[in-house]
Amino acid sequence: MIRNILLVIFVLVCLPGCIESPESLESPEQSKSTFTGYVAEKDTKANRALLVSNSESSLMGNEKIYDADWIAGIADQVNVGEKVTVEITGMIMTSYPGQTSGTFLSKEKTEKPEGAVLEPEEVLRRAFHQEKTHIPTVKKISLDNEKNVWNVTLYDNSLHKDIEVVIEDRE
Repeated sequence: MIRNILLVIFVLVCLPGCIESPESLESPEQSKSTFTGYVAEKDTKANRALLVSNSESSLMGNEKIYDADWIAGIADQVNVGEKVTVEITGMIMTSYPGQTSGTFLSKEKTEKPEGAVLEPEEVLRRAFHQEKTHIPTVKKISLDNEKNVWNVTLYDNSLHKDIEVVIEDRE
């Protein structure tokens, strides 16, 4: 008898937490957001791209971490090395990097420095390929005209350290 009473009390206490109130439900227009980041990797079979923000988002323990999401539905519209903005259209799975779906909105063209042979997007493509970083954040990209090289600083979000990459400024 006591067991049945405890079971009823347990169900009555837990059940309200499973029901969504009308004010907790958002319309799709209210829940849409945008994400801007560099395309660090593409998975063409799954039609998704890994976007990594270059602004610090939080600390994980004592380590800094940058926002990163696999965005489904955009791989055929973007290239590795480009800085793009997407509209998030799906729920974000909170793994790291996150996983969601999105709609491509725009590309942010990085200005090519005077005297440069390579476009900055190509430099980043080469840097990502040359250094097998995990979830790389672009911290700095600059051209050294005297040495004809690009200096790229990436932050590896898995190892929590900066990685310096030098790319020759030639085709």
